[in-house]
Amino acid sequence: MAPNSSAEKAKRIEHIVVPEVETLISIQTAPNAVCFLRHETEKDRRLQLDADDQGVVRFHVRAPNGSKPIEVHLDCLGEDGKKTHYVIAIRGDANADIKQGPLNPEQPEAAPGSHGTVRPPLSGDYLALSNKELVARGYPPRPDPVTAPARYARWRRKVATPFTLVKPRMTPHPGVSFSRPQLPPQLFSPTLPLPPPVARSIFNQNWDTWSGAYLTKPTGQFFSIQADWKVPGVFPQSDSPPYSAVAEWIGLDSSSTDLYQSGSDSECWVISIFGSTWTFTNYWMWIETLPFDPWGLPNFPVSPGDSVSVDIFVADENGMTWFQNDNTNGGLTPADNGVWFMIYNYTKGLSFWGTLPTAPQSIDGKQSTWFTGSTAEFIIERPTDLDNNVPYPLAPFGFTIMQGCYYGDSEYGDQQWRLSANGSTPWDCTLTYLNMVNSSDNNLLAVPFSVPDPIDPYDYEILWLWVNYS
Repeated sequence: MAPNSSAEKAKRIEHIVVPEVETLISIQTAPNAVCFLRHETEKDRRLQLDADDQGVVRFHVRAPNGSKPIEVHLDCLGEDGKKTHYVIAIRGDANADIKQGPLNPEQPEAAPGSHGTVRPPLSGDYLALSNKELVARGYPPRPDPVTAPARYARWRRKVATPFTLVKPRMTPHPGVSFSRPQLPPQLFSPTLPLPPPVARSIFNQNWDTWSGAYLTKPTGQFFSIQADWKVPGVFPQSDSPPYSAVAEWIGLDSSSTDLYQSGSDSECWVISIFGSTWTFTNYWMWIETLPFDPWGLPNFPVSPGDSVSVDIFVADENGMTWFQNDNTNGGLTPADNGVWFMIYNYTKGLSFWGTLPTAPQSIDGKQSTWFTGSTAEFIIERPTDLDNNVPYPLAPFGFTIMQGCYYGDSEYGDQQWRLSANGSTPWDCTLTYLNMVNSSDNNLLAVPFSVPDPIDPYDYEILWLWVNYS
């Protein structure tokens, strides 16, 4: 249905927040609406906010001390083409008593997931069900407890916890990409080393938008990747640009028409008005496969500090991966026709499952190619503004850590490989560690460190330190 040319009269909503505290604001609108948060002084910037199946949109705000109230606008377009306009008036009150309950009692329920299906903890013998039976009941495939004890412990955490299985709706986010490294690698010398084995800074190569671990040249095909992290909180500095962002993600493949990746995005929007600086932040999970726009997951909200987990793997329609030689090694088979995404929010008790085909797709005139499994990535990134084809400034996140970093090469069946410690070339592929360096002035933006992973003493996590915006 074509959008209605006339919007309803603006609905005014008032909120009180405690100054200098990042506060969640939720607004009730139409189910599945796509909304944009904007301010009259910022003509070139707005934040896309996706309503969940209950019609709730969420963002965070931080009021400065001594600030005057601010008004922002939320423009929503429902599935029926109906437009709704909200004026959101926000004021900071240092005397507000947060111990007496919510400051904004009309705010819709911020706890998500009531519209999904609760999957109970797995009971009985954890080894009794086949992987096909586990997936059919809403539990992820089980790693071998003998050959992969750390991965099995991670799996047990998932199946022993009740999760709300959210409806796997995805909403396009045009104009942004999380998958476009701007420069070929360059050599760079380490400047901030820590003594091994406590930690080691890795400076193999420089890229303009990526930092982290980049694996290429597998013996067969990369077919799986997994990692856990806490959604990075972002906050402005004294010299903050109007908008900045940091995405943390894992993925398989990295070509312009062949890529499957998922992660979190943390956006920081700074508005200066009446001599005060207000900060609006948006945190959301996404899935992207090029050349298409990334999709947000409206029914899977996240907040700063939430513990999330992402698994991406190639399998059949039942979540089972088949290998050529006795189903144990030798590469993938034609039965492996889908890329699975299993995403968990431990903090909120949510899980999202979705699949994309390994075969080429055509969407809105854009065409993808076959899954190849030629690369695997563990990355933080400053996303790219596709409208201007330039990377956004890297939002200040302090530090962030990615743990449980494993990947699979189909030549060796379901054997999963840990991320190695020092950036040297593993025997099954080529591993490169990347710094994020601004190509225009050679400014270092983020530094990765290889640190022993407390979850698995034989594995190494990646720790990133924020250095600069651009």
